[in-house]
Amino acid sequence: MSVIRVYLNLTQRINIADGGLLSRLPCASPCAFGVTAGQTRWEQVLPILEKNGISKCQTETSVSWVLASCGLGRFNVQADAQTRIVNGIWFQPNSSISVGEIIAQYGEPDFVSLDFEKYLETPTTQMNLYWDSIRMLVTLPETGGGIFVIDKTTEIKGVDFSDETLYQSSSEVEFGSFYQLWNGFGAYQP
Repeated sequence: MSVIRVYLNLTQRINIADGGLLSRLPCASPCAFGVTAGQTRWEQVLPILEKNGISKCQTETSVSWVLASCGLGRFNVQADAQTRIVNGIWFQPNSSISVGEIIAQYGEPDFVSLDFEKYLETPTTQMNLYWDSIRMLVTLPETGGGIFVIDKTTEIKGVDFSDETLYQSSSEVEFGSFYQLWNGFGAYQP
């Protein structure tokens, strides 16, 4: 019976609210729950997260990275296996956050990416927004078809922060059908 309770405890979802994205609690972006990509050492990650109320984490190691996945993947921290410095943080907020709210807080994104999956039974388009100043990528929910219409009320799906090595800034991007400059609210097509 105790094994079942431990398993259920490890697999429970966690409530991370907005992950500090808008509230700036417990720290302001690009920090999330006390962890900052490019700064925090791997050995500090789990104690910092636990101090900030996130304790349902599982770790995984590969040749090039180490990962802490918390709350069934709702909050993740990755570090480079060689340097042992956090190089990526990604999470799915529990709070409803709109693109308009993010732009009010951080300004307009530098560029967007559009991924059109036309070979699926029902074609979909995925859009991501990028902010170079804090190395942030915001993922939006997939939509059906080949056009993505974005407005102030469009809800976000996830947030990623990366170190300088992992983040691809607008100065490194070749603009075309996949990467495009931010052109305000409206329709985007790959």
